[in-house]
Amino acid sequence: MLSQANTQKVTFPRSRSEAKSPNGRYTIRNADDEKQEVAHTLTLIDTRSSSSSQIYSYGRHVDVLWSPTSRAFVVNDYEGSDASRPVLFTIPLADQPLDLREKLTYFLRSQGKAKRVEGNHHVYFTVQRWLNGDKILCQVTGYGDADPKGFTERYVYKLGGGFRPYP
Repeated sequence: MLSQANTQKVTFPRSRSEAKSPNGRYTIRNADDEKQEVAHTLTLIDTRSSSSSQIYSYGRHVDVLWSPTSRAFVVNDYEGSDASRPVLFTIPLADQPLDLREKLTYFLRSQGKAKRVEGNHHVYFTVQRWLNGDKILCQVTGYGDADPKGFTERYVYKLGGGFRPYP
């Protein structure tokens, strides 16, 4: 049985500099260097082989959420005061991580509903939690020209599948 504590989000930069996968095989380590243009870097370490790969750089702060199966993780990148985006990584590491904001925008366009994410200048898209080993609960909030009073919507993303509205 997986411990709930092992599947919670870890925020960087913070005093805690690592996020371990639930099965203990992988560690995501944060490194900060204020002298660099992009001050923060995440590295994935395979504790069995001791191999490591730099996987993501960010400017402000991020959350890391491991899947309960340790086969994937999400980085919620709070890239600006007006935007955030989740990026999905699968293990073994693919050539490119999946930009879930881009994927959701494509899905919403196909439904004729992209105005919320494209017509507002403040859009925050984050993964809230893993529902199981291959489904994640996502939330989009925002406001701007298209929605001056704001909006909140939730979606489920299935790995290898796509998005659907959350009931």
